[in-house]
Amino acid sequence: MATVEPAGGRSFDHLREHSIGLPQVLFQSITHMAPAAAVAYSIFISVPVAHEALPLSVALALIACICAATAIGQLAKLFPSAGGMYTYSARTLGPWAGFLVAWLFILFEPLVAPFLYLEFGWAMSDVFKNSIGWHYSGQWWIWVVLMTVVVFLLTYRDIRLSTTAGVILGGFEIVIFAALALWMLFSNAGHLNLQPFNPNHGVGNWSGVFKGMVFAILAFIGFEASAPLGEEAKNPRRTVPRAVVGSAIAIGIFYVLCSYAWVFGAGFDNFVKQATTNADPWRNLATVFWGGGWVLVFLAICNSIAANSNAAVNAATRVFYALARNGLAPKPLGRTHPRFKTPHIAIGWMSAFALVLSLAFGWKWGALVGFSLIATIAVPVVIVVYMIVSIGCIKHYLTERRSEFNPLLHLVLPIGGIVLFFFPLYYQFYKAPPTYPIKYANWVAIAWTILGIALTIWLSVAKKDKLADLDRVYVEDETAVAPPESGAAPAL
Repeated sequence: MATVEPAGGRSFDHLREHSIGLPQVLFQSITHMAPAAAVAYSIFISVPVAHEALPLSVALALIACICAATAIGQLAKLFPSAGGMYTYSARTLGPWAGFLVAWLFILFEPLVAPFLYLEFGWAMSDVFKNSIGWHYSGQWWIWVVLMTVVVFLLTYRDIRLSTTAGVILGGFEIVIFAALALWMLFSNAGHLNLQPFNPNHGVGNWSGVFKGMVFAILAFIGFEASAPLGEEAKNPRRTVPRAVVGSAIAIGIFYVLCSYAWVFGAGFDNFVKQATTNADPWRNLATVFWGGGWVLVFLAICNSIAANSNAAVNAATRVFYALARNGLAPKPLGRTHPRFKTPHIAIGWMSAFALVLSLAFGWKWGALVGFSLIATIAVPVVIVVYMIVSIGCIKHYLTERRSEFNPLLHLVLPIGGIVLFFFPLYYQFYKAPPTYPIKYANWVAIAWTILGIALTIWLSVAKKDKLADLDRVYVEDETAVAPPESGAAPAL
């Protein structure tokens, strides 16, 4: 079994290098964003504050995420690594930044699968109660266990299997939701206008719009998920940047289309009522416009949750694999399966963690509130990571690659992302914090971040050797080397 040899003589197994192409890498990001489930549930949570200005909240989140995706893409073409964004941060700002980003990552990325399992449990329970007549109130946990098993089987085997499944599943959900959105727009062609982009329709005007951005950004989490596939992708210096930026743009446009169509499909003056009084408003819309075709929308949502969970476990386990290789996670997590070349031990532990956490939150608060709680913990943390990586991009191109510096790509867009990301954080934590029990999520995110900063300072002062490997890039041979610092980087 081939191994790489990091500093200090530690030996770790290779992943299956150069085994997947652009479609699989692209859909790793796309399915991690879960387009259908994100529209139906994540963006849906923004409605009580954004009201009819929901498309504006989504559009601002799109602009912010494109800015961050550009910064991530500019670094992905320089430093392909399973470490993804923590490697980018370590190379551009220093090992301390790499550790802090890794610390934040191990909170938000492992939370994605649990909140998706709860989302699936809630969606399935609602359909089985109201459409099939199975009224067992605790059935959500059965669906959570089922999804855990399905995702484990997909991710445990060859990366080519799970990423190809992502292409198929992701394509299906996008086609169904885009078709329904266009159907609603054509059905209301005479009533369309730009009022959904008027901030005055948000609760408290801009306050509601920026609060709405929080869960709109939740819908975007995952455009960076192709970054940890940097060692398994073919030609990663081109493939990964294109996947990161391309997924953010394409699915962002899809989100704006769906949210805009939703406002008019429900009826502008009836939109908030329709969205907040139906357990599953998009299934309700499908019933109104397609009759029995609601089954297709429901299948697209379930398919979306499965694909997102698959992509989330792929991304999380590759980073844990990289952390183990760097000596910052238990060594067994750095092992790969002798046949499938997947980090099978990390996948097993990740699956067990996701199952236990989702069952615990579902038991305490119910599937829907449990989903909202876990999701709210993740969003502020991932925003901070996007901001750190954007700062790293600016610093690296201004100081280390000055000859390649592009004012738009390496200054204006990263700064634009940082500024736009500030507003949802401000409204989430200070201006209009959430109420019980969601407010607990804010405190968890704050506590984790403060603890991470304290650990970063301690390691930087007392245990510098622990951070020594964080900025290393592992290429296809068996030597850990840094990419050349001269010559033009490959274009996107």
